[in-house]
Amino acid sequence: MRKLIFKATFLLLMIFSVVAYAQNTVSGTVVDSDGNPIPGVTVFISGTSQGTTTDFDGNYSISVESDQTLVFSSLGFATQSFNVGDNASINVSLVEAAEALEEIIVTGYGTETKRETTGAISTVKARDLSVIPSGNIEQQFQGRIPGVTVITNGAPGSTSQIRVRGFGSFGGNNPLYVVDGVQTTNIDYLAPSDIESTTVLKDAAAASIYGARAAGGVIVFTTKQGERSAKPTEITIDYTTGMVDPNVSGSPEMLTPQELADYTHIAAVNNAAANGTAVTYTHPQYGTAAQATLPDYLFVSGQGSGLNTSQVDFAAVQALYDADPVSTFLIKTNKAGTKWYDAITDTAFVQRLGIGFQGGSEKGRFYIGLSTFWNEGILINNELRRHSLRVNSEYDITPFLSVGNNTQVTYRQNKSTGAGGSIESADDESQILAAYRMASAIPVYDEFGSFASTKAQGFNNGRNPVRILTNNGNNDNSWSLYATGNVYFDFHPIEDLNIRTSIGGNVGLSNYVNYGYRYLGDSEPQNSNNFGEGSAHSTSWQWTNTATYQKSFGNHNAKILVGIEALNTGYGRSLNASGINPFSMDVNYVNMSTVSNPVVNSNLFNGVQFYSQFGKLDYNFSEKYYLSATYRRDGASRFGSNTRYGTFPSFSAAWRATDEPFLQGIAWLDELKVRGGWGEMGNSNNVDPANQFSLFGQSKARSYYPIGGGNNGATAGYFTSRIGNPDAKWETSETTNIGFDATLFNGKLDVIVDVWNKETKDLLYTLTLPGISGNSASAPAVNIANMKNSGIDMSFVHRGSLSGGELGYEVTLNAATLKNEIVALAPGITYFSGNTYRGNQYVRNAIGQPLSSFYLYKTDGYFDNQAEIDAHATQSGAGIGRFKYVDTNGDGAITPDDRQFLGSPVPDFTGGMNLNLSYGKWSFNAYLYASLGAEILHHAKWYTGLFPSFEGAGKSVLAKQSWTPALGDSAGAPIWESASNLSTNAGPNDWYMEDGSYLRIQNISVNYDFDRSLVEKIGFKDLRVSLQANNIATFTKYSGQDPSIGGADTSFGIDVGNYPVTPSYMLSINIRK
Repeated sequence: MRKLIFKATFLLLMIFSVVAYAQNTVSGTVVDSDGNPIPGVTVFISGTSQGTTTDFDGNYSISVESDQTLVFSSLGFATQSFNVGDNASINVSLVEAAEALEEIIVTGYGTETKRETTGAISTVKARDLSVIPSGNIEQQFQGRIPGVTVITNGAPGSTSQIRVRGFGSFGGNNPLYVVDGVQTTNIDYLAPSDIESTTVLKDAAAASIYGARAAGGVIVFTTKQGERSAKPTEITIDYTTGMVDPNVSGSPEMLTPQELADYTHIAAVNNAAANGTAVTYTHPQYGTAAQATLPDYLFVSGQGSGLNTSQVDFAAVQALYDADPVSTFLIKTNKAGTKWYDAITDTAFVQRLGIGFQGGSEKGRFYIGLSTFWNEGILINNELRRHSLRVNSEYDITPFLSVGNNTQVTYRQNKSTGAGGSIESADDESQILAAYRMASAIPVYDEFGSFASTKAQGFNNGRNPVRILTNNGNNDNSWSLYATGNVYFDFHPIEDLNIRTSIGGNVGLSNYVNYGYRYLGDSEPQNSNNFGEGSAHSTSWQWTNTATYQKSFGNHNAKILVGIEALNTGYGRSLNASGINPFSMDVNYVNMSTVSNPVVNSNLFNGVQFYSQFGKLDYNFSEKYYLSATYRRDGASRFGSNTRYGTFPSFSAAWRATDEPFLQGIAWLDELKVRGGWGEMGNSNNVDPANQFSLFGQSKARSYYPIGGGNNGATAGYFTSRIGNPDAKWETSETTNIGFDATLFNGKLDVIVDVWNKETKDLLYTLTLPGISGNSASAPAVNIANMKNSGIDMSFVHRGSLSGGELGYEVTLNAATLKNEIVALAPGITYFSGNTYRGNQYVRNAIGQPLSSFYLYKTDGYFDNQAEIDAHATQSGAGIGRFKYVDTNGDGAITPDDRQFLGSPVPDFTGGMNLNLSYGKWSFNAYLYASLGAEILHHAKWYTGLFPSFEGAGKSVLAKQSWTPALGDSAGAPIWESASNLSTNAGPNDWYMEDGSYLRIQNISVNYDFDRSLVEKIGFKDLRVSLQANNIATFTKYSGQDPSIGGADTSFGIDVGNYPVTPSYMLSINIRK
């Protein structure tokens, strides 16, 4: 790491300090913003007719005096001027200011230029999607798109939580993805090397063309298509390899074995003081004296816990082991302490390879992409492998008809997703957190070479996480085969009219196996081998038909799109089964016919069927005044006949103000477009497809005897298992957006600002049924709530050059604010709670508050003495050194009514900064991301920072900050004692809540582009080599490992030991042939 920083610093110093000596001849290279050479650029001396042009590789050479100025101009680029001075070389990166207005943006069912857009649309450069190797390209969106919040973690293949302009529902807030026209909810199959463009449709003016599925925003991907030309087939090779460092700065420091023993005895002293009794030391490992001592052996089978060497009969335990090695343990105390996080993690390796072939002819084009990705996780036996093949093509059948296809097949294999909720961990405790709460005195292995058990008394119910991840994780595998794509026909019967029909969809096959081994060495042993397996298949389809007509009449330009679409979100079956005591301990020889007590579950899902009609009208006058209107009517099978159809319109307008005469005299203003729009979008993700129906189940408890039947002829009865709601309807998001796009200072500064508001009404939620309905029927989802989001999205791009043009730079700043609020719930209901974690309910979703708000007791320090307790409001479990809560309502008693809304995990501000520097063949890139204003509920501290939570388990150095009379209210934790009550570890209070703001250096890279004349000698056109450092530093006040915390929409921002984002160091090679 130090070497990397030194090299980067040295490079920067070199860039800023190089000064070339003067010559009469100046030469250099002219490139675009992507670093590609630009042929045909006019290079002339200002005030003269002398000049030249760049060659095919963008090179030029010209004789010029030192006091003259060189001017560089090319169609589609902003003209740039440079004073020659003493420079012998001037390399120029031309700004694509004019071209940017003509940039083709893929939007809803078509394309438009940036000049024509009236809605809130953002694009992501294809090169930015491959900066950090990951199993999911959505992770690359973080900070690159204003108004889009991305929460991610470091688990291989994990799915990021993406929210476009806040939250519009109590669930199902994910955006809709559209890949080459095919709608999907999953993009983990996409390879970055295959992607041509990415467009994010953020407001209704841009997204409502997708109607009922657009409320969470729409992200449109277009993959590479090849080129209609006679050029030779182009081959690109992108290879990245590197390592991932598991060490993160926020890892908690744990007590050493001796420190844990000492603080266990301190707790005994505090217990006695609280109870008014004599001090007794009863821990089975640390002795009965006031000074805690560590035994030599924690556990010896047949002989007990807490033994010194002289007390152990080694011959006897060896005899036991020889007779029964599975149940015999000899566990020596690791007095130096086991660092359990280090034990379950290791340096991981990453490799990614993408090979692309693209080309064509005058009558067609094609692209073939091959990619493979291997990502080891930092946890033992945790990895992702993905291999994909993409084939895109388009060919003319006749001058009026063309046919094309976009097809991808992806194979994925995941091994051991043991970051959380795995085979032997609780839902609110990941394997990482399980490692931290393991007592450090326990070694990884016992003296017989087996995994050390946790059978030793006094350390609670931990389980050796290395054993779990090694044994169980090695046989915890899942596989999937996923095919997606479409076939389309484009028909041009007359000029300006295009008719397209596209048939596409997705087919998925998946299966998994897991094996949990019998293990008797834990305090809570697993008494049998467990085996489970399952498989599923699903198919979705989509048939889209559109007609587009575009015509100009003088200064009037119009385009109309109409279409119909039918789709099914996915139908299929799944089968899952599990059992105990399989025939073999080798998973390769086991199936469900060889297990005992099999449990089989199957599920049939029919998907949701949509039928849609839509249209869009775009009009502009003289390319100055723009109007756009969209209309979509959707019907969905998940709603009853009364509410099956929803209508989603939008209207927007734009004014290119710089075309007005009164603004054309402003020299520093190149382009100004003012935009505004209103529209509606729908959402139905947060409702069961069968919500409209009342369901019935069969139960022996409701058996009956038919009249005239025998007394052994009972027939199972039926009962209502769920009450249907045929009147549930769409959630509807109404958005308004006002913004402007500006280019200033001869293309050197781009500014985009949007002020927006999104109000969602008729939110679906499942209410608790009254007792009169019985306890067997579950409630349906009903439309009960409204929610509001508002914010400002901003993007700034500044580009230019220094040192006479030798040092080019581009700085991009993206920023967004967000305010979220629940506006209304059902009559008589003011809130509903989130999940419960170890008895603590931290979250309440309430009117007037953001989603997933933290509703907690507010602490006012600690009780320092009995007088404070007596003078304070009545508080359950009050004691010296324990939490002191604020009596919010002043009624003299601490009750649940005293809890307050103290924070929210919704960030107030998110943003990113991307810096690009270029100097000759060298370039430097740095990318930073910031999230400000969010709070995090650090639930992991409940395990490691409080003594009564799993007493005896591993504890952090918060113990050293626990209350003492000397520390008083400056203590970092309550008194170290065993009592568990509202005033210690059984009260949801603000001690757990921390500031989750952070700034992260996401990426730093140094790149070198080899001279084309050199690489052509080995058969290449371009060769770039890059060194990258990713996630190398996070600046935050948060005490946990990673402040990027996700979760369910109504209960997120709670850290249960999440899989952290960790540093990585990569080498990349990019070849174009």
